[in-house]
Amino acid sequence: MESFNRLSLHMPKKIYQWFLCLPHKFHWFFVVLTAFLIPWLTRNTLKPGEWYPFSNFPMYSNFEKQAYYVYITDKKDQPVAMYPTFGNWPSGIKKMYDGKLKITVNNLKEKAKAEGKTYKTKIVNMTSEECRPAGDATLKQLIETSRTPEEIKKHEGFRLYQVDITLDKDGSIVKKPKLVGEL
Repeated sequence: MESFNRLSLHMPKKIYQWFLCLPHKFHWFFVVLTAFLIPWLTRNTLKPGEWYPFSNFPMYSNFEKQAYYVYITDKKDQPVAMYPTFGNWPSGIKKMYDGKLKITVNNLKEKAKAEGKTYKTKIVNMTSEECRPAGDATLKQLIETSRTPEEIKKHEGFRLYQVDITLDKDGSIVKKPKLVGEL
Protein backbone atom coordinates (compact mmCIF):
# COMPACT_ATOMS: atom_id res chain seq x y z
CA MET A 1 0.00 0.00 0.00
CA GLU A 2 2.91 2.29 0.71
CA SER A 3 4.07 1.98 -2.91
CA PHE A 4 0.62 3.10 -4.11
CA ASN A 5 0.85 6.12 -1.82
CA ARG A 6 4.22 7.04 -3.32
CA LEU A 7 2.76 6.55 -6.77
CA SER A 8 -0.08 8.90 -5.94
CA LEU A 9 2.36 11.72 -5.24
CA HIS A 10 3.57 11.64 -8.81
CA MET A 11 0.26 10.98 -10.54
CA PRO A 12 -2.62 13.35 -10.83
CA LYS A 13 -5.45 12.31 -8.53
CA LYS A 14 -7.90 11.25 -11.29
CA ILE A 15 -5.37 8.97 -12.99
CA TYR A 16 -4.46 7.47 -9.63
CA GLN A 17 -8.15 6.77 -8.86
CA TRP A 18 -8.63 5.26 -12.29
CA PHE A 19 -5.58 3.00 -11.74
CA LEU A 20 -6.98 1.80 -8.40
CA CYS A 21 -10.33 0.94 -9.99
CA LEU A 22 -8.80 -0.78 -13.01
CA PRO A 23 -9.67 -4.49 -12.89
CA HIS A 24 -7.14 -7.17 -13.82
CA LYS A 25 -4.05 -5.00 -13.42
CA PHE A 26 -1.73 -7.94 -14.06
CA HIS A 27 -3.54 -8.69 -17.33
CA TRP A 28 -3.15 -5.14 -18.54
CA PHE A 29 0.56 -5.27 -17.73
CA PHE A 30 0.92 -8.15 -20.23
CA VAL A 31 -1.21 -6.35 -22.80
CA VAL A 32 1.14 -3.36 -22.67
CA LEU A 33 4.16 -5.66 -22.63
CA THR A 34 3.15 -7.63 -25.73
CA ALA A 35 1.61 -4.76 -27.68
CA PHE A 36 4.21 -2.05 -27.15
CA LEU A 37 7.30 -2.95 -25.16
CA ILE A 38 8.33 -6.23 -26.86
CA PRO A 39 7.87 -4.96 -30.43
CA TRP A 40 9.91 -1.88 -29.54
CA LEU A 41 12.69 -3.92 -27.90
CA THR A 42 12.88 -6.37 -30.82
CA ARG A 43 12.54 -3.82 -33.63
CA ASN A 44 16.13 -4.39 -34.90
CA THR A 45 16.09 -8.20 -34.77
CA LEU A 46 15.63 -10.69 -37.60
CA LYS A 47 11.96 -11.24 -36.63
CA PRO A 48 10.64 -8.04 -35.02
CA GLY A 49 7.99 -8.73 -32.40
CA GLU A 50 9.00 -12.38 -32.06
CA TRP A 51 9.85 -13.17 -28.49
CA TYR A 52 8.45 -16.53 -27.39
CA PRO A 53 6.10 -16.95 -25.52
CA PHE A 54 5.01 -13.33 -26.08
CA SER A 55 4.70 -13.85 -29.80
CA ASN A 56 1.99 -12.60 -32.11
CA PHE A 57 2.75 -15.39 -34.56
CA PRO A 58 1.04 -18.77 -34.16
CA MET A 59 3.48 -21.64 -33.86
CA TYR A 60 1.57 -23.82 -36.33
CA SER A 61 0.32 -21.25 -38.80
CA ASN A 62 0.46 -23.56 -41.79
CA PHE A 63 0.57 -27.30 -42.28
CA GLU A 64 2.27 -29.46 -44.86
CA LYS A 65 0.11 -31.01 -47.55
CA GLN A 66 1.47 -34.44 -46.71
CA ALA A 67 2.25 -36.37 -43.56
CA TYR A 68 2.70 -39.94 -42.41
CA TYR A 69 2.39 -42.17 -39.39
CA VAL A 70 3.84 -45.56 -38.57
CA TYR A 71 2.48 -48.71 -37.01
CA ILE A 72 3.84 -52.15 -36.22
CA THR A 73 2.34 -55.56 -36.96
CA ASP A 74 3.44 -59.13 -36.40
CA LYS A 75 4.37 -61.46 -39.29
CA LYS A 76 0.67 -62.19 -39.87
CA ASP A 77 -0.03 -58.44 -40.25
CA GLN A 78 -1.95 -58.25 -36.98
CA PRO A 79 -1.36 -54.89 -35.22
CA VAL A 80 0.93 -55.01 -32.18
CA ALA A 81 0.32 -52.86 -29.12
CA MET A 82 3.41 -50.66 -29.12
CA TYR A 83 3.75 -49.61 -25.50
CA PRO A 84 3.12 -53.00 -23.86
CA THR A 85 5.43 -54.72 -26.34
CA PHE A 86 8.25 -52.23 -26.81
CA GLY A 87 7.81 -49.85 -23.87
CA ASN A 88 7.55 -46.94 -26.28
CA TRP A 89 4.59 -44.84 -27.42
CA PRO A 90 3.70 -44.54 -31.12
CA SER A 91 4.89 -40.93 -31.19
CA GLY A 92 8.28 -41.99 -29.81
CA ILE A 93 8.57 -44.76 -32.37
CA LYS A 94 7.77 -42.29 -35.17
CA LYS A 95 10.47 -39.91 -33.89
CA MET A 96 12.93 -42.80 -33.77
CA TYR A 97 12.00 -43.74 -37.34
CA ASP A 98 12.24 -40.08 -38.45
CA GLY A 99 15.79 -39.84 -37.16
CA LYS A 100 16.84 -42.99 -38.96
CA LEU A 101 14.99 -41.90 -42.11
CA LYS A 102 16.93 -38.61 -42.16
CA ILE A 103 20.18 -40.58 -42.05
CA THR A 104 18.90 -42.76 -44.91
CA VAL A 105 17.95 -39.69 -46.96
CA ASN A 106 21.42 -38.19 -46.39
CA ASN A 107 23.00 -41.48 -47.55
CA LEU A 108 20.81 -41.45 -50.68
CA LYS A 109 21.83 -37.84 -51.36
CA GLU A 110 25.54 -38.71 -50.99
CA LYS A 111 25.12 -41.72 -53.27
CA ALA A 112 23.35 -39.61 -55.90
CA LYS A 113 26.01 -36.89 -55.61
CA ALA A 114 28.76 -39.47 -56.17
CA GLU A 115 26.95 -40.50 -59.37
CA GLY A 116 26.67 -36.85 -60.47
CA LYS A 117 22.94 -36.65 -59.77
CA THR A 118 20.74 -34.98 -57.16
CA TYR A 119 18.25 -36.64 -54.83
CA LYS A 120 15.23 -34.48 -53.98
CA THR A 121 12.48 -37.01 -53.25
CA LYS A 122 10.09 -36.12 -50.42
CA ILE A 123 9.62 -38.69 -47.66
CA VAL A 124 6.04 -39.50 -48.70
CA ASN A 125 7.25 -40.13 -52.27
CA MET A 126 10.08 -42.47 -51.26
CA THR A 127 9.70 -46.11 -52.21
CA SER A 128 9.52 -48.94 -49.69
CA GLU A 129 13.02 -50.04 -50.74
CA GLU A 130 14.45 -46.56 -50.08
CA CYS A 131 12.86 -46.47 -46.60
CA ARG A 132 13.85 -50.06 -45.77
CA PRO A 133 17.18 -49.34 -43.99
CA ALA A 134 15.49 -46.88 -41.63
CA GLY A 135 12.56 -49.22 -40.95
CA ASP A 136 14.78 -52.23 -40.28
CA ALA A 137 17.06 -50.20 -38.00
CA THR A 138 14.05 -48.87 -36.08
CA LEU A 139 12.65 -52.36 -35.48
CA LYS A 140 16.08 -53.64 -34.46
CA GLN A 141 16.50 -50.82 -31.94
CA LEU A 142 12.99 -51.35 -30.56
CA ILE A 143 13.60 -55.06 -30.02
CA GLU A 144 17.02 -54.51 -28.43
CA THR A 145 15.83 -51.78 -26.05
CA SER A 146 12.44 -53.20 -25.13
CA ARG A 147 11.60 -53.11 -21.43
CA THR A 148 9.51 -56.25 -21.82
CA PRO A 149 11.55 -58.93 -23.63
CA GLU A 150 8.93 -61.55 -22.69
CA GLU A 151 6.40 -59.67 -24.87
CA ILE A 152 8.88 -59.61 -27.77
CA LYS A 153 9.28 -63.40 -27.55
CA LYS A 154 5.51 -63.88 -28.00
CA HIS A 155 5.86 -62.81 -31.66
CA GLU A 156 7.70 -64.53 -34.50
CA GLY A 157 8.72 -61.22 -36.02
CA PHE A 158 7.61 -57.68 -36.69
CA ARG A 159 6.80 -55.42 -39.61
CA LEU A 160 6.91 -51.64 -39.64
CA TYR A 161 4.49 -49.83 -41.92
CA GLN A 162 4.54 -46.20 -42.96
CA VAL A 163 1.16 -44.75 -43.96
CA ASP A 164 1.53 -41.71 -46.20
CA ILE A 165 -1.31 -39.21 -45.92
CA THR A 166 -1.87 -36.71 -48.72
CA LEU A 167 -4.62 -34.48 -50.00
CA ASP A 168 -6.13 -35.42 -53.33
CA LYS A 169 -6.91 -32.75 -55.96
CA ASP A 170 -10.54 -32.72 -54.85
CA GLY A 171 -9.53 -32.22 -51.19
CA SER A 172 -10.11 -35.77 -49.99
CA ILE A 173 -7.59 -37.52 -47.75
CA VAL A 174 -5.62 -40.37 -49.32
CA LYS A 175 -3.78 -42.97 -47.19
CA LYS A 176 -1.12 -45.18 -48.78
CA PRO A 177 0.48 -47.81 -46.53
CA LYS A 178 3.88 -49.23 -47.40
CA LEU A 179 6.04 -51.84 -45.71
CA VAL A 180 9.29 -50.16 -44.65
CA GLY A 181 10.80 -52.65 -42.23
CA GLU A 182 10.71 -56.31 -41.29
CA LEU A 183 12.58 -58.44 -38.75
